[in-house]
Amino acid sequence: MPPRPEILIVDDVEAVRVSLAAAVTAAGYGATCVASGQEALDALGAKQFAVAVTDIWMAGIDGLKLIKMIRESNRSLPILAMTGGGPRLTIETAGSLAEVWGAERVFVKPFDEDQLIQTIDAIVARGASH
Repeated sequence: MPPRPEILIVDDVEAVRVSLAAAVTAAGYGATCVASGQEALDALGAKQFAVAVTDIWMAGIDGLKLIKMIRESNRSLPILAMTGGGPRLTIETAGSLAEVWGAERVFVKPFDEDQLIQTIDAIVARGASH
């Protein structure tokens, strides 16, 4: 049996990480959870992921900077972004920037985890057909 595709979940809020990890695990994926952009970069250097799911608003390396940094080294990794808003930009502006810099889709918190899983399923299926 082939290994389960691994999903990288990046969010500085533990409850969000736990909830998303439970959803992707229930859907048959592996989940690696990290709390910061730097931890995400470390994880990406150590392991292959099918999809990265990142929050936009985090201290240090935020999600927008993380997306840009991933795109500089890995053009093909599918990235999904999440935002509930933040202090510097509106949700709409943050979402637009995330898409411009390489996120395939932006989810506005709170969102239906089933929509996230459907998006991950479509990305993984697309990758398997190449």
